[in-house]
Amino acid sequence: MNRVSAYNYALNLLAARPYSTRALHRKLIQKEYSAADADDAIGRLVANGLLDDAKFAEQYARSKILATGASKRRLTQDLYRKGIKSDVAATAIDHVVADEEIDTAGVVERVARKKLAQLGDLEPLVLRRRLFGFLARRGYDVDEIKRVVAVLT
Repeated sequence: MNRVSAYNYALNLLAARPYSTRALHRKLIQKEYSAADADDAIGRLVANGLLDDAKFAEQYARSKILATGASKRRLTQDLYRKGIKSDVAATAIDHVVADEEIDTAGVVERVARKKLAQLGDLEPLVLRRRLFGFLARRGYDVDEIKRVVAVLT
């Protein structure tokens, strides 16, 4: 059996979905390519502009902010887990917020309204506590959470 080169395997993976450099490297190692072959493949992909952590971070941030209203803190953590350095992640998130003209306060409010609709008829104190906890777990800023909870409850 003739085995596909690490570079071609990586190209096939990238054709399916975007990857961070670290995630793609890990995938190649899992597929039992040598570290040297994986490094060479990654190097070629980066040199050819087919693999770019900054672009990956921006695409990921854009999809998460627009689809789920993810907080900046949550996005930074997610990107870090995917192998993106925090400065690259922060720059990407700021670009997305500026490019898409995202009203971050509006996003928190939208997420909070959706959660309130799910919580139903609870005692006001319980409602506020649960909403606060929900938003805090999503990584929103405490001052932002207090403002939204005060406005909506």
